[in-house]
Amino acid sequence: MKTLRKALDQLSIDYDEKKIDKLLLFYEEIINSSKNFNLTSLKSWDDIRNTLFIRSLRYAYLINNEFSHINFLKNNKLKILDLGTGAGIPSIPIKILYPNMNLFLAEASKKKCEFLAKVSEKLQLNNVYIHNQRAEILGQSESRESFDLIITRALAKLPTLAELTIPLSKVGGVIITAKGDYPSKEIAESKFITSKLGITNNISKKINIHHYHWNKFKTKKKDYRYLAILYEKVLTLSNHGRSKTQEKQFWPDMVGFKYKMSNIQAAIGCAQLERV
Repeated sequence: MKTLRKALDQLSIDYDEKKIDKLLLFYEEIINSSKNFNLTSLKSWDDIRNTLFIRSLRYAYLINNEFSHINFLKNNKLKILDLGTGAGIPSIPIKILYPNMNLFLAEASKKKCEFLAKVSEKLQLNNVYIHNQRAEILGQSESRESFDLIITRALAKLPTLAELTIPLSKVGGVIITAKGDYPSKEIAESKFITSKLGITNNISKKINIHHYHWNKFKTKKKDYRYLAILYEKVLTLSNHGRSKTQEKQFWPDMVGFKYKMSNIQAAIGCAQLERV
């Protein structure tokens, strides 16, 4: 647990032994459930700690530092959505450390939703609400324009992500997603759809963050991570969303799509998380 505690300290996240125990229990639930269905390919504590837990908590670091004035993680009146959450990553590790957050999980897989329900009960996590729905369906439901913060991990490329997430965001909402490398190509490809959605600004921002990954030879390994941020939706969005069939179509052509122009102002930014 030394590496985990060190990471939490360096990420400026408060914790106690009860929260550490809950992270360990979450790890055990992931390992046990992965034997029955495809939850994760990671098998060891080190891999799950580094790849799932610590990387998830980097979101908390970013949220606390960049949006401290909103206090997303400690205000239970704000609604936080983890879209396409899978095994509850990145939101469940964050929820364990910030138990007051008001968390909504959206996942298309029924088995994964059952896992999330079981884990939430075992970890005694309150104010966790699970939607067994695809993202594009959720965006056309009563949940449309209802979330203050949306976080995603490995959900889609930026053009697709913009369309799936922006309809779910409240006016003034924030959307954050992690990318493995600086997504310059995706940013360029997303300009078409973001212009259709009224997103006007493109920013690039570098954020220094501590690094805690070691390879099998015990030498420090570069592990730069980027965050693409869509933020500050200031006006409501007209009816928009796509069907499952349309989702499979090639993005640049936008075949079969109809949009009403809207005056949403947001931004796509890339924040590099680098070892310091």
